[in-house]
Amino acid sequence: MRFGNNRAMVNLVKDVKSIRRLMCDSGDLVVREIPGAGVAAVYFDGMLNLEGLERSVVEPIVRSGGSFERTEEGVRNLLYTGVTLRPETALADTVIDVASGECLLLIEGCEKYFVLMLRKLPVRPVAEPPTSAVLKGPREGFVEDIKTNMVLLRKRFHSGKLVFETAKIGRFTDTAIAIGYVKGIADETLVKTVRTKISAVDVDGIIDSSYVAKLLEGRRYSVFRQTGTAEKPDIVAAKLLEGRIAILVDGSPIALTLPFLLLEDFQDTQDYFKRATRASVLRIMRLIAVFFAVFLPAAFVALQSYQFQILPLKLLITVLNSIKGIPFSPILEMLIALLLFDVLNEASVRMPRYVGMAISVVGAIILGDTAVQAGLLSSLTVLITALSGIGLYAIPDEVGTFSVIRLFLVIVAGTSGLFGIVVGAVALAAYLVSLEVFGVAYLAPFAPLTVSDLKDSMIKLEQPDLKTRPASLGIRNRTRQK
Repeated sequence: MRFGNNRAMVNLVKDVKSIRRLMCDSGDLVVREIPGAGVAAVYFDGMLNLEGLERSVVEPIVRSGGSFERTEEGVRNLLYTGVTLRPETALADTVIDVASGECLLLIEGCEKYFVLMLRKLPVRPVAEPPTSAVLKGPREGFVEDIKTNMVLLRKRFHSGKLVFETAKIGRFTDTAIAIGYVKGIADETLVKTVRTKISAVDVDGIIDSSYVAKLLEGRRYSVFRQTGTAEKPDIVAAKLLEGRIAILVDGSPIALTLPFLLLEDFQDTQDYFKRATRASVLRIMRLIAVFFAVFLPAAFVALQSYQFQILPLKLLITVLNSIKGIPFSPILEMLIALLLFDVLNEASVRMPRYVGMAISVVGAIILGDTAVQAGLLSSLTVLITALSGIGLYAIPDEVGTFSVIRLFLVIVAGTSGLFGIVVGAVALAAYLVSLEVFGVAYLAPFAPLTVSDLKDSMIKLEQPDLKTRPASLGIRNRTRQK
């Protein structure tokens, strides 16, 4: 190779061998040479728009008979305008482009390599997400292509204030990531913090947005999630308008939102399509459902083991009759029931869809009834476990978190009674109060109390009354509506 002002010309045979070596001679690497033209197109099979390659590249070169000016300007004049061309001076710089689905054009005697933007990857069509079905409102959902997801957000902002900052993470995957925020609303300090954390990531690869979520969390071993997730662009757009940041990851249909508050789990997109009174009642119902789902099994164990005298006489007689002849202690009985229902739930999720429903419903009924008739579990224990399991799904995104807390409280109740439950609840509250996500209190706007943010908390006011953005997020531009 020559050094100095003159670069070495492209050597087709040598460069094809080099690109094969750089691509580890992968079986799906295609090297298509155009006879008599001294031109070769290099790409991965199945990742390229072959029709565009044929129409915009191969046909003009064949028509020219191989006689065209072998310069950047000559190549641009030869190819049809429908293809985007980017010149590169080093062969190694084209590897990432080819691996990403683009086409490398090698032209004998030319001083540059050319990357043709002809990628055509298989993309799932935009449809309603299976886990975020709606009765009213937009039905679009994110897909696995980051550019499509960016467009779904962009078309909701007819201004230049929506900003995307792109980066790539992963030594082997080189996964594209986009940080989205609304200029003039989002806190610049928060944007800088997120940008710094992402740029500092050095891992083998990023497969899904959940990988990024774990890397961004301040308390990685916390049972509570510290990043919001959304599968619908309208939800993310609404959060962006509140001053939050969205993170899109190529290959994942789930967007991340920061900062995340526990209150968001009790809110639903349908709340904003209902009357405020109905939405408020539903939010309170979700809170009550989760409270009983977490504390009811522990309270039942504590009352059986230590504080049975608190129960009214008739209820006490019913409880005593139901547990008569049960060979297990109250705590062991409840743990068996919870484990049984959790196993059924896991089995129903992993079985084929048409079998999973039968396992979850029929299996719970049959096993529960059989266990009661066999005298292994009491009917009240089965009933309370079923009610607790149903209540957990009032907040589907936190089922795993509240299941762990429920199990912990049952163990505490079996060893310390109601006193242990109270201590456990106080410890849980203290932990939540101390938890912060990117400088924002996890229990905001309740701890610390922010009166102005209560208008869209457990009680929701009508849309005309939501004139300001949440003060808990620490943004300066709080005026949402005049």
